[in-house]
Amino acid sequence: MSPRNFSPSRPMCASGTGRNSRGAALVIVMLVMAVLLLAGTTFMTISSTESQIALNQRVSAQASLLAEAAIHKAVAQLNANPSYTGESNTTLGGGTFTVTVTTAATQPCGGTSAKDLIAEASVPVGGGQARVQIRTTVDKISYPYRWAAFAAVPNTVVTSLNPIFGENRTQKELWLKDNSATDAFDSSHGPYDGAANSGAGGNVGGNGDMTLDSGVQVKGSARAGDAIYKGSGVTISGGQAESLSPTFTSPGEPFPSVTPPTAPTTSLIVSTGAHNLEATGSPYVYTSMNFSDGTSLTTSGGPVTIYVTNAVTLGDNVTFGAHPDTQLRVILKSDGTSWSDTASFTAGQNFRLYGSLFGKYTDIKLNDGAQVYGSMIGRTVVLHEDSKVHYDQAMQNQEICHSGKFSIRRGTWREVIP
Repeated sequence: MSPRNFSPSRPMCASGTGRNSRGAALVIVMLVMAVLLLAGTTFMTISSTESQIALNQRVSAQASLLAEAAIHKAVAQLNANPSYTGESNTTLGGGTFTVTVTTAATQPCGGTSAKDLIAEASVPVGGGQARVQIRTTVDKISYPYRWAAFAAVPNTVVTSLNPIFGENRTQKELWLKDNSATDAFDSSHGPYDGAANSGAGGNVGGNGDMTLDSGVQVKGSARAGDAIYKGSGVTISGGQAESLSPTFTSPGEPFPSVTPPTAPTTSLIVSTGAHNLEATGSPYVYTSMNFSDGTSLTTSGGPVTIYVTNAVTLGDNVTFGAHPDTQLRVILKSDGTSWSDTASFTAGQNFRLYGSLFGKYTDIKLNDGAQVYGSMIGRTVVLHEDSKVHYDQAMQNQEICHSGKFSIRRGTWREVIP
């Protein structure tokens, strides 16, 4: 039998396997391309969305700023023309705004001075509009109580001899005598306690000179429009004593001129016991006030404002007000044509005040051992020996009504994004 002829073997189905490999590679390539295409599309979508979000945020911020600008323009317009009632579709900053001015429902300063403002601003974006609305109330008010004690008389006015107090007042527009002190507390957290609710912040200042006698302690800063004279043992724990000579610019603190809402017709004279004033009768307007030794002035029913156009004379151991300290507001003579047109507020020994004193044209003198829980602003201020002023930080938001320019009432600003 002859041997069989064998040819070299080749893998069976070899050609089919090659075609399958090439097909698998093609599928893998297509899958990879699909994934890359999907990723690219996703990244483009994310990028486009983020760009749109950024654009929307920018335009929303632009609309907010436009509405804010509209409010400030309205305040300026009211100061120029009190009969201003608003405007519509005013173009500004790439958008438009409308302002509405109406008489406020509540009038803390009396009359119709308080105005409600509504500013609506819109800026075009993506075929639509970004809209913002701001509402606020303006009134003829200011917020002067930023100091434990401040003497408002300008540095250019010098009194060499005060005929009321009989003291040489040159270089003593603000004068803290031996062992007087200031610090701060917050009546919204409770009464002053000398511990947890007390600390630095009892700042003192003056537009003129300041004298701090021996042993005076100021837990706060001391700022004067001219020189500061310090005796031995003076400590200022909230900052350095800063005066115009040589490195400091004068505080130049402006204070409003305040006219009583009605003309006074009577004086308040208290010879014994306590005299109570109800909030429902506020404001009270007197030509003068006179309290005998050991008497007191109390309030009930809420904040009480008292206007006094001339002298206030208090005997020893007189108390005005009680905690909470922001309930009593005494506004002394603060209107006139000259810094020499003045009145006086004079208290005997151990005077207690829970509240505020504001007297732009009033010389304030508190005798030995006075304790003030609040804030004092006078033409000049003298604290005699061992007196203390505990500045009430809650008074930063206590307003003074006046007849000057409109300003925004604190706590009334509201922004609405539709």
